Order: sequence, then C-alpha cells, then structure tokens
Amino acid sequence: MNILAGLFLIVGILSMVYVIAIILYAGAGTAFLWFWIALGLGGFGLALFLRVLHLRNIEIPRFIKSGFLYIFIVGILIFIFTVSVIIKQGNQKPAPGADYVIVLGAQVRGTKLSRALKNRLDTAYDYLVENPGSIVIVSGGQGSGEDISEAAAMSNYLKSRGIDTSRIRMEDKSTNTNQNINYSKTYMKNESSYTVIVTSRFHVYRGIQIAKKQGLLNVQGLGAPTDDLLTLSYYVREFLAVIKDRIAGNI
Repeated sequence: MNILAGLFLIVGILSMVYVIAIILYAGAGTAFLWFWIALGLGGFGLALFLRVLHLRNIEIPRFIKSGFLYIFIVGILIFIFTVSVIIKQGNQKPAPGADYVIVLGAQVRGTKLSRALKNRLDTAYDYLVENPGSIVIVSGGQGSGEDISEAAAMSNYLKSRGIDTSRIRMEDKSTNTNQNINYSKTYMKNESSYTVIVTSRFHVYRGIQIAKKQGLLNVQGLGAPTDDLLTLSYYVREFLAVIKDRIAGNI
C-alpha cells in the first residue's frame, strides 16, 4: 500500500509541476488546465488516503485492488492504442489536388490569431500555394473573448498572405468540430469532392472521422505543428474527446 501511495504522490507532484509550467508558458486561462489541477489534487488525496489506511492497519479487500488494477491496465492500453492512431493520422500527408481545403478554427484573442490557429493557417497556405485550384473554406464562429469570428480572422490572414479572395469561403457559425464539418459542406458542390481538412496534428484523426461520419466520401487530413510543452495536454484532451465522440456516435 505504501508503494501505491508513493505512486499517487508522484502523479500528484508531476501534475502540479506541469500545471505551473503551463501557466508560466501559456497563462492561467489555458484550455484543459483544470484537468491537470484535478489530477494533481486527486493524486495527493489518494496518497494521503492510502497512507492513513496503512497507519491504521486497515486492509483494502483483494477484489477492490484487483478490480482497480484491471481497470488501470485496460485504460492504459486503450489510451496507448488510441493515441498511437491519432499520432499516425496527424503525421500523414495528403495527396495534392484537393477540390476543397477546410481549415478548422481555433481561438482568436480579440482579432489576433492564437498560435495554434496561425500554425493551421500557415500549413493551409503552403498547400494552397502548391495547389492553386483548391478552394479554401475557413470554418469557425465567434466565441467568448473574440471580437470577430474565427472565420473572418482566418480569411483576413490568408488574404494578407496573398490568397485571392475568390478562393476563400467563410463559414462563421460553427462552435465545434461537428458543426465545422457540417456547415462547411454547404460550400461544397458534392460530398464526393476531394477534401483536405487542415487542423492541429492531434486533431486530424477526429476531424477525418467526423467528416466521414457526416458523409464526405473522399477526405484526407493535413496536420499543423503544435507547441511542444502543451503536446501532452493536447493528446490527453484529444483522447478523451475521441472517447466522448464515439459514445455520442459522432465518429
């Protein structure tokens, strides 16, 4: 029990160290920060709980220990498999000649692009330059703290880099990935058009699966780079999002 308490204590310490690093790097408002805080506090709480049981010579029933170990091992295996698929999909390169390039939105601070959104747009820009026949659909509505829609901010950025206005379509109503894809379809001639979805590498797998679920017949992904420090947080969050979307039937 002391060993298990020690493991929980290590989880708590590492989680809180990661929380501090994220705050120093990206700020206290960083998405998903709550998870690492909860994980850290949970680790400390469980370590303390087990330590108290040990000091009072209270033994945990074997079936509870075995059940916890089984759930933990199965959970780790599912996590490793899912994240491996996410990583593989995010690093694949699409074929040239897309009819449409859908760029999924990310946070805009006022009118300024977040680092994640700029990375997506720079990645899309390179593909658009190499494929001048592709139409780009920038997809994202206006959320809290955003003075303009994500689509408007994306359109402005691409135009500032020389992408002709005639190639840009703006979908500015969506607030999540499902809506990104669903609303963007209205700008496409048909569902069999060759489509490339541009998003962050960790998000490519889910974006493609949602698009296929919504009827797009010929879709590939193009992943944009992410911040190294936040990579762990991104992939843990995406793993949970994939599980949630599978349960909800979105993928």
